[in-house]
Amino acid sequence: MGRAGEIQKFLMSNGWSASERTVLAGDAGNRRYERLANPTKGQAVLMDADPKMGENVEPFLKIAMHLSTCSLSAPKIFAENKSLGLILMQDFGDTLLFNIAEKSPSLELELYRIALAALDQLHQNSPPSGVGNYMAAEMAKAAGTTLAWYCSADLAAEVGVGLLHELKELDWSNPVLVLRDYHAQNLIYRQEQAGLAQMGLLDFQDAQLGHPLYDAASLIHDARRSLNPAVAMQLKKDLELKYGRSDGFLHAFSTLSAQRNLRVLAVFARLYLRDGKPGYLDLMPRVWNNLWQDLKHPRLSRLAKLCKALPKPNAEFRSDLRKNV
Repeated sequence: MGRAGEIQKFLMSNGWSASERTVLAGDAGNRRYERLANPTKGQAVLMDADPKMGENVEPFLKIAMHLSTCSLSAPKIFAENKSLGLILMQDFGDTLLFNIAEKSPSLELELYRIALAALDQLHQNSPPSGVGNYMAAEMAKAAGTTLAWYCSADLAAEVGVGLLHELKELDWSNPVLVLRDYHAQNLIYRQEQAGLAQMGLLDFQDAQLGHPLYDAASLIHDARRSLNPAVAMQLKKDLELKYGRSDGFLHAFSTLSAQRNLRVLAVFARLYLRDGKPGYLDLMPRVWNNLWQDLKHPRLSRLAKLCKALPKPNAEFRSDLRKNV
């Protein structure tokens, strides 16, 4: 039986076979999504995470359950088939934080504060067991090895070593669950809800134990949109007021954000060169600008010196990448 047949059988066995199906935008991985509109059951989202494509739905299910126990808005699971990599889940709709913040700038600060409050709520709960680590060694390796898609292998390795040195300077005591892809296109504004339930969380299957500022840095130094500078500054001030770790807020935030931006630059190159997804190339200049904003921190001067050897992702660089396909 082909994949289409497996999906149809799954839908039939769970009472959703009569649904109208609409393809939704996918993500950077191999997962596909469809919106189902059923005349009696209402709406749902189908996640198609084919194990033959290297996907595994168990981490998503595990983290979704944990988020729910933390009183956060993860989609409710209506049906699942782990062996086939299929999930029927709650449809949060299309009101992305990204779109609301772009169309209604006056709401940006309020909504981003809710998104950060959701992280704070998550961090107040003990993380689940068996989720792996995303701390200094893992973060440096993730960036250093992936950078080889963006620059020479030797330079990637050199930057990875420098990054590890900086990450080791941070306070890694009492790690929290980090969702690792926390940005405005993975957050759904649910206006009809109240409190933290207003922020629907998506794409959290890669969650691991890490530093409490990692997801906040991902949100504020977003690869996909630039926040109003005054809003970004206020959000950082809010975070700094509550931050009590020994590494200092600005130092930790800048270091974690630099790691993410280095990795994202390389991942975007890989998504094009390996996976044929050209849309990510045009996001590179924003990521580059975020990186150099991070590297202005005086304690990151050694890393900044190394990163000066990285190619700037200007139009010529991106054009050369296209020639390599």
